[in-house]
Amino acid sequence: MAFISDRYQPIFTSENLPKLVTLYRAETPYTSMPRTMHRHRDVAEFILITEGSGIHIIGGQRYFTEKGDLLLIGGNVMHDESSPANRNLSIYSGAVKGLQLPGLAAGQFIAEGILPVQKTGELFPHFCHLLELMCRHAQGQGPHPEESINHLLCALLLLTLELTSQSTVLPPEEHSLMDAVRCRLDTSYEENITLADLAKEFHISTFHLAHAFKAACGYAPLQYITRRRIGEAQSLLIDTSLPITEIAIRTGYNSSSYFNKAFHKITGMSPRDYRKAYRKI
Repeated sequence: MAFISDRYQPIFTSENLPKLVTLYRAETPYTSMPRTMHRHRDVAEFILITEGSGIHIIGGQRYFTEKGDLLLIGGNVMHDESSPANRNLSIYSGAVKGLQLPGLAAGQFIAEGILPVQKTGELFPHFCHLLELMCRHAQGQGPHPEESINHLLCALLLLTLELTSQSTVLPPEEHSLMDAVRCRLDTSYEENITLADLAKEFHISTFHLAHAFKAACGYAPLQYITRRRIGEAQSLLIDTSLPITEIAIRTGYNSSSYFNKAFHKITGMSPRDYRKAYRKI
């Protein structure tokens, strides 16, 4: 029989209890409602892949993902969940507010240098069980569903800490210049930036820039800008009631028709239909 020491200090108390904001299970086809390059400023997000495989981009790095992988995306971390290689994906996805883990910055699951894609291995069934219970309570089954969900969330986060404590730190950054380019695009995506402008700014040839950036981030620079714009547009369509014309302007499109074409090319639907479909979900 095991006993808990009287000197045990709980990680979560009533003062720092994290809260689950959203939780859903998405079955195949996962890519029917894609989210391109975007970030969440006030929540951290986790994704557990339960079936299938694909490619996810987190913090500018490309990861080949598969069943059993846990994706840990901290607050304000840019990520892209949509890829042509994402086939037959089934996932659990949740967003957490008020996340504060020991020794980590607020809103972060992992320390700097730890891979954001973790292999759950033998812990995979335990993650699935906790998430299934959370979904059950989210549907209103059982007494005190909100309290039950948030305590189950604490159990999930403790399991995540156990998983990440065994992780090795990433090797030294090999793409620092491409990281600088990516940060420039993340903050200035609404500007009319050309490949020549970027090459001149970072003192590099356009040919080398295009190929090195794609190798590091998964997309050519101008493709990245488009996905970043569409990702921001998706967030505005979901989280605000702004007119579509205003969203087009805010994301760098002077023409609503051009915005609609770019949006449809990436998501497979118009901005208006995307907003309606997401609200229905």
